[in-house]
Amino acid sequence: MQLTRFILCALSAAGQLGLTVETILREARAELQRDLTLPELETEIRTLADKSLLTIYTPTLGSKRWRITQLGTSVVKEEGLA
Repeated sequence: MQLTRFILCALSAAGQLGLTVETILREARAELQRDLTLPELETEIRTLADKSLLTIYTPTLGSKRWRITQLGTSVVKEEGLA
């Protein structure tokens, strides 16, 4: 549950720019769980995307990024995480 909240808060703060999975992993390891693996993070991100809380996009210049959806933003506000 902590990881879910961390991801939602990080992407909420990033706004429409979103974050790469590598950036999320680096920040999560620094602030939350030092031994977090990429597969664990990707599983959690996919779970949130399946719930329509996150979406992936590819900017014209750059690599794939995840960003929070309106529904995800609503959840963040309802949970008092923002």
